Amino acid sequence: MKLNLFKPGRLQQALLLSLVLLGTATTTPVLANGPAQEFTKKINREFSTTANGMTALYNKYGKVHVNTWDKNSVKIDITIVVNANNQRDADKAFDRINVNFTNTAGYVKAETVVNSEGKDWWPGNSCKDFKINYEVWIPIGNQLDLKNKYGNSYVGDLNGKLTAEIHYGDLRTEAINNDGDLTIGYGKATIAKVRNLSGHLSYGGLILSEATDVQIDTKYSECQIDRAKTVRMTSKYDDFNLGDIQDLRLQTKYANLRVDKAGAAFVTAQYTDVKVNSVATTVDADLTYGSLKVTALARNFSEAKIVGKYTDVQMNVESGTSFRFDAEGTHTDLHTPSGATIKRRADEGNRSTVAGFVGNANAPGLVKARLTYGDFVLK
Repeated sequence: MKLNLFKPGRLQQALLLSLVLLGTATTTPVLANGPAQEFTKKINREFSTTANGMTALYNKYGKVHVNTWDKNSVKIDITIVVNANNQRDADKAFDRINVNFTNTAGYVKAETVVNSEGKDWWPGNSCKDFKINYEVWIPIGNQLDLKNKYGNSYVGDLNGKLTAEIHYGDLRTEAINNDGDLTIGYGKATIAKVRNLSGHLSYGGLILSEATDVQIDTKYSECQIDRAKTVRMTSKYDDFNLGDIQDLRLQTKYANLRVDKAGAAFVTAQYTDVKVNSVATTVDADLTYGSLKVTALARNFSEAKIVGKYTDVQMNVESGTSFRFDAEGTHTDLHTPSGATIKRRADEGNRSTVAGFVGNANAPGLVKARLTYGDFVLK
């Protein structure tokens, strides 16, 4: 059963709004393409902090690049770029941009603030566009509180917790040797490594190489998780590509789920196609209007329990495995393995039942299915 899922596009361009930074700075015009010129304004600050303190960076309309080092200080280099026809109009834009700095014991914060006077505060049509970029160095053990809107962000190796709220931009990180809490909207997060990851993802994407525990709510997104101990997700209108997951628990609708390897998989879904290459111990699926295909149930599996409505199911048990099966269906074709011993079979009107075993009649592994409309194939 193939589903035509809605795949929303991702906003990649920043909205044209204004920014203004406070601080001692100089401006330098450089000729750009067309009649506009590029004017820049720089601010450089450095603050002392503690090795395990917190750094907060709140920006908009530009990049945030966070490096980590072994110094107990935070260095912030900010560059604002405005394209305008002349210096006067560029200065009007600069004058309405603030960056507020806060520094207390173990805490450093920089926040971009736009001071507007009505909706038409930008100085005429002579200012073409702008951007504001942060490059920051923080102690590797700091906690990082990062917010960025309409711009991409990067975080180097970090031993403190990462809290990130990114809208209309992408986030990329190196190894986060701590927990992460992400809110991503209209952007993609690429995480090399994180301990425990929580958060929300909408109209975006997640590429996660390695984690211990993942708990995320998603919608209209694409998620790739290569390796995790546990994954717990609530979802709708998503595409999932999962690698090696020890314990998967997913509640979704209007989705596609592909799993390479699962220790145990618990899935409740509507209008969803589910494909799992291999399962070690347990499958527990409750599906409506979808499909389920398990390529290989391992020799030592304990239970595969399937409840389905308007769902096609194909279960393949690893060759040479002894197991029992018990299937019931209404308006459902029940197909059992060749060579199986049938203990009970009945067909009454639109209802069919079959029970039996392959190999050992007392095998611990059990495949149990309860279906209404659809096909059940057990091999």
